[in-house]
Amino acid sequence: MPVELPSAPVPASSLAKWEVHKFGGASLNTAALYKECSDLLVAESKRAREVSGSYAPTMAIVSAKGGVTDRLIKVVQASKTSMSEASETLRAVAQDQIDIVRQITTPERAAQVEARIEADMDDIINVVRAVGLLKTIPPATMELVTGYGEVWSAMTMHAYLDTLDVPSAWLDAREVLVVEQTSFGLGDKGSANVVGVDPLWEITAERVGEWFKAPGRADLLSADCAKTAPIVVVTGFVAATLEGTPTTLKRSGSDFSATIFARLMGASKITMWKNVDGVYTADPRRVPEAFPIKSLKYDEAIELAYFGAQVLHPSAMLPCIQGKIPIYVRNIFNPEHPGTVIEGRACALDEAAAAWGKEAQDARSQMRKAACPVRLAENESPIRGITSVDNVCIVNVEGTGSSAVEDFGGRTLNALAKANVQLVMVTQASADSSMCIVVEESVGQRALAVLQQAFERELARGLIAGITVEPGHSVVAIVGEGMAFRPGTAATFLKAMANSGINVRTIAQGSSERQISICVEKQDCTKALRAAHAALALSSTQLSIAVIGATGMVGKELLGQLAASKRVIDNPKMAGRTKILDDLRLNFKVTAAARSDGMRLSYDGLDCSAGAGKLMSDADKVTPTDLDALTRFLNEDYNGNRVVIDCSASQDVADYYARWLSLGIHVITANKKAGSGASTFYDECKRMSRSRAQWYYETTGPGSGLPVLTTIKDMMQSGDTVYKVRGIFSGSISYMLNELVNGVPLSAAVTAAADLGLCEPDPRDDLLGLDVRRKLVVLARELGLRLQMEDVPCDSLLPKELDYDHWQPDRSEGAPSIAQQLSKALKPYDEAVSARVRAMTSIRDGGRLPVQLSEVDVEKGVATVKIVSLPAMERVAQCQANENIVEITTQRYSPRPMVLQGYGAGADITASGLFADLLHLSRTLVEWNIPQII
Repeated sequence: MPVELPSAPVPASSLAKWEVHKFGGASLNTAALYKECSDLLVAESKRAREVSGSYAPTMAIVSAKGGVTDRLIKVVQASKTSMSEASETLRAVAQDQIDIVRQITTPERAAQVEARIEADMDDIINVVRAVGLLKTIPPATMELVTGYGEVWSAMTMHAYLDTLDVPSAWLDAREVLVVEQTSFGLGDKGSANVVGVDPLWEITAERVGEWFKAPGRADLLSADCAKTAPIVVVTGFVAATLEGTPTTLKRSGSDFSATIFARLMGASKITMWKNVDGVYTADPRRVPEAFPIKSLKYDEAIELAYFGAQVLHPSAMLPCIQGKIPIYVRNIFNPEHPGTVIEGRACALDEAAAAWGKEAQDARSQMRKAACPVRLAENESPIRGITSVDNVCIVNVEGTGSSAVEDFGGRTLNALAKANVQLVMVTQASADSSMCIVVEESVGQRALAVLQQAFERELARGLIAGITVEPGHSVVAIVGEGMAFRPGTAATFLKAMANSGINVRTIAQGSSERQISICVEKQDCTKALRAAHAALALSSTQLSIAVIGATGMVGKELLGQLAASKRVIDNPKMAGRTKILDDLRLNFKVTAAARSDGMRLSYDGLDCSAGAGKLMSDADKVTPTDLDALTRFLNEDYNGNRVVIDCSASQDVADYYARWLSLGIHVITANKKAGSGASTFYDECKRMSRSRAQWYYETTGPGSGLPVLTTIKDMMQSGDTVYKVRGIFSGSISYMLNELVNGVPLSAAVTAAADLGLCEPDPRDDLLGLDVRRKLVVLARELGLRLQMEDVPCDSLLPKELDYDHWQPDRSEGAPSIAQQLSKALKPYDEAVSARVRAMTSIRDGGRLPVQLSEVDVEKGVATVKIVSLPAMERVAQCQANENIVEITTQRYSPRPMVLQGYGAGADITASGLFADLLHLSRTLVEWNIPQII
């Protein structure tokens, strides 16, 4: 039970309780910051009048000026070998403090503070001179000297407050704060520290009361709080033992000082002023998407702090827990931000377990799904934050599969405890003598030696297979009261690791279910933090996108669509699209854009809003295209959700698909050369996609914007059997034949189709049927046929004299486009082609029209592309302009096939198909990522 404390002295006129503020060294690094922090104290005291009706009496706990403590440590260390060096270092430290005092107060007050600092310097030199004689540093000496930074800092702030006509004083905490040494404590970032201190509450409270009664401090308690309130500046970090020996509260001790005095003064709240906007959901240096948490329970904050979050030292929160004092963490450089408030206790384990048991029983009797007893707001994440501890190692004690080692667990833990080895994580297999222990790397070898000695006989007899140490690991932990008794949180966490290709070495969950911790390789730590942050709905799912062929027609259109997806759409007609993107909680970030002769890379994301031309126009940021360098860039991205979208028609790019997939990079492509190339390469891409659980989308190949492949796959996976797929697969040829029927010569039709962006980069691919043959090969392979390009016969609209073997365009710089050159070369053949089309066109008996009919006959195992004359009333012949139409005949859709019809060519259509694949991929990535709140 916490000690009952007497009421703290409060000004008689005050309607408000004491408020406590703590300032760290980073907030007190310059004269301007000392003034800013002091002015803030006055402003915060005045703010309380809006609530209570009077100014709030205020206590400020200050750390040493930034860097002073470390410099004082160097003074002590230098004194072992050189007193002159120690004196020079001390003089420099003191002079820096004196210079600040001179800038912020009157000459008279500055002289008083300077005299005190000079006297302290003499005392320090006398103390450290003994170190030079002994050639060793007694702990008491180090603690005494390092505490002077706080003393000088408190005097400095008080000197400035004196100029503001505010009743103020400064308090050397060593005069009142009495502590005793304990074996409890934690160092920075969750590290082990078996030395700690506990305040002697009753003695300290008595001394605080006496301090206020001392002569010269009457104005502190007699102030008229309707106009102003007293401000007491207290040294953080330092204290004294019961015998009067100066000591410190160890590292992070200033936070502990603040919470101790908050409880002593019965404060209404305590504000920890940092250089960030509160406690973040993750370290923003490693997770850019992290954001400040509005509120935390004490228990959640302790868990986060233990696993390395920059919150408060766990033991520093105990006085506030005992006094039920809310802790505010706010930004000294952004005081208007509300920051994070830490208050209240989490639901007790036995209460939560009882509530879950009753709910589970009720759910079974009512035949419904049980709801978690810890309720959350709509779309609120069950966790509060994600944090990590780096530089840990795994100590493996590997059993032989039997339970022949008596009291294996107890002996292991006792041996480590006797050697003062603090444990970060422990997991044990239930059925054998094996245990996985995570400790700091600095004590890893000690832990190994201790355990080898403890199990020397068992190792010799083979009852324990071995004891090993593996350095280079990190612990990643998720923390939140909302995950207790909530099914799916652990699955979501681990699924995020799997999606990012991160191997989990060991996993542990506390009995409270408020935290789950895993151990991963150190190099994967940042990636794990970002993946978990997105998966557990603390941020939108991030997709790092590399667009290849970024300045081509399809690439430019895709970049425009990606940029548009980030804009706020006010048009009510677009509300559906906005809602879908919001529901998915996606954030598309283009990190790479490449064309044939250059590429831009940035993990921070590229601004696509101005278009591809602007994006690639900055010569200083564009480097020569190097697919190996691009691959390294993608592989080193901390974001596990990486995707390449290939908008090119390059075989060189397609050759990298299997490699990207093997590295865990998703591939979305409109480039049909991979899917229609060598079947061995196609099989390798599919194998890599399956084995690495990465997605390989080529759905825009056969149908452009039409969901041909998706529809066929859905039909087959539902148990249907596909017999035949036929129709018009080339929007460009559909357009050209329509123009030819209307009397337009082929040369002009090619020019018009190219101007509309309907053709391949070289229109001969369309006229020869190469493009549609590639589409059929991709489609046939997805239907299980082992076809090659040469297996697909194709009728051509291109005269033989202009094919790839007989005619080559001018590709030099400044030459007309290939479409323009081809159009000119086609003019001598216009009449022959027109005559061929006229022969296939008729108005008798309802009319007939020429079409390019493509067909995959699954039962016969063949695919063909023919230019045929079909009755005008037949569905396939009714294609308009650049449309595609596809008939799918299956066991269920027979004799009337399923029909897909729509635009089949155009940069915007192809880009929208790629975007649709990206959204489909995104849905698979967020399927596990956003927990279902029940």
